[in-house]
Amino acid sequence: ALSDESFDAMEIIRPRKIIHERAMRATICPLLIDSRCRILKPDPPVFKEDHKEGSLIGAAVSPGVASGRVRIINSPDERFETGEVLATVVTGPAWTPLFVGASAVVLQIGGVLQHGALCAREYGKPAVSNIDV
Repeated sequence: ALSDESFDAMEIIRPRKIIHERAMRATICPLLIDSRCRILKPDPPVFKEDHKEGSLIGAAVSPGVASGRVRIINSPDERFETGEVLATVVTGPAWTPLFVGASAVVLQIGGVLQHGALCAREYGKPAVSNIDV
């Protein structure tokens, strides 16, 4: 390809760069993408009772009731104080120490078998997941 003067690398790079730049501007991480590049999202839970406007609805992944100031964090390195409600998109093993001091956990992505749900149950913390914001 380097010796072929008719070869234009930018012809290949340009469309890929556009897709990459669009992905870098995304503010959410898709839960699931099908083979046709459609983003699939689960239906939000439906409740018989009315709920207050602005309420966030999710799926319970660990039982209990808690209260506290909500701290939205994006990295386990961010400041988090004992007694606060841990709110984030998703957790991994590096987040485990934060569960000790959390009064409850709110996760945007995941279900009962995700890391955050397992840790919440193990530490006895109430938790909800699959919050559609």
